[in-house]
Amino acid sequence: MRKESLTRTQVLLEPEQLKALMKIAAQEGKSVSALLREWVDQALQEHKQKKLAVAAKAMAEIYYSDGDLVSYSAIDGDDFSLKG
Repeated sequence: MRKESLTRTQVLLEPEQLKALMKIAAQEGKSVSALLREWVDQALQEHKQKKLAVAAKAMAEIYYSDGDLVSYSAIDGDDFSLKG
């Protein structure tokens, strides 16, 4: 990540939180900022995946509740079932 592409921000943490973050960052050989960026990326990706899963489930419920749509799956022999 290029330094020019970063935006400075301020986050207020409890002293215990900062101490724990500093310890983890040191163990992983990273700065606290790098560690936080990594965790924010992970959280954003998880958030996106959850939203997509909710949307997919809603679409599947609509699909299976509409008899006309479900009847088309019998024509082509595909079995679309919800998993997980």
